[in-house]
Amino acid sequence: METWKALGRWISGHMVLIVPLCVATGILVPDLLIPLKPAIPTLFALVTFQNALGNDFQSLARTLRKPGPLLMVIAVLHLFAPLVVRLVAGLIFADDPGTVAGLVLESSVPVGATTVMWSGVYGGNVPLALASMFVSTVLAPFSIPLTLKVLCGASMEVDVLGMIGDMLYMVAIPAIVGVLYNQLSHGRGREKVSPALAPLSSILVPIIIATNATGISSYVLNLTPHLLAVAAFVGLVTVSGFATGVLLARLTKQSDDVAITMMLDCGIRNISAGAVLASNFLPTEALFPVMAATLFQQFIAAVVGNHMSKGKEGR
Repeated sequence: METWKALGRWISGHMVLIVPLCVATGILVPDLLIPLKPAIPTLFALVTFQNALGNDFQSLARTLRKPGPLLMVIAVLHLFAPLVVRLVAGLIFADDPGTVAGLVLESSVPVGATTVMWSGVYGGNVPLALASMFVSTVLAPFSIPLTLKVLCGASMEVDVLGMIGDMLYMVAIPAIVGVLYNQLSHGRGREKVSPALAPLSSILVPIIIATNATGISSYVLNLTPHLLAVAAFVGLVTVSGFATGVLLARLTKQSDDVAITMMLDCGIRNISAGAVLASNFLPTEALFPVMAATLFQQFIAAVVGNHMSKGKEGR
């Protein structure tokens, strides 16, 4: 068991190196990983369950009693970020409305499920990560069409039940089961089960990242100057999201664990949901801006999360 736990700690401690290798693997050998795609929601669910085992209903209630960080995250995701991206992208890519719509969509999608994983890995506030994901996911079916219509003049129909169903399966249900088990077992989930499952979660995270990266393989392997410009813009937007989360946390004097999660919440988006929406409702050129975030999100999360986690331990 100690060897198993040591393996998990080693993987978690080297995510900065592992993440880019996973993204590169997904891009270069997509055929090797594409067969795993149907299993990704279930793998997400297992990782979410493991992370949720460290929480109880009291900790979730405390998050809702002090809603400041949650409200700031939601404001960034659904108001501030889409508006700024539309204004700047409209100037740079004025002759490409499809790309602009894709960039706005990428900045409008809800918090990504990996925020829960990263919060668990780097000592963030997992209840805040879960609450942010729940709220942003519930708002997304209504906020995304409205945002695109107001900012881009686009009209979209969103599969509300499909989106909510996926998030229920990957996040809500396993999270509730994990918290409920820990509550009913009087902390056994946190003390016994979670440490035993943690190494498995550490193994699954790279697999999930690599498999998701297969979606942009054809684009990255056939880059044009225009696509490079779009990718660079997405990278700047992604960095800005992480920086905004940290800045808001520091300005409002949040604790270190809350600051880590606010950074992750503002920087990581549900690219899978965005890709489905772009494919079904927007022009073809809108998909690349959404998927390009895969190149940056997880790597930046690993680098900055590792740095903030070490700073937290030092203090």
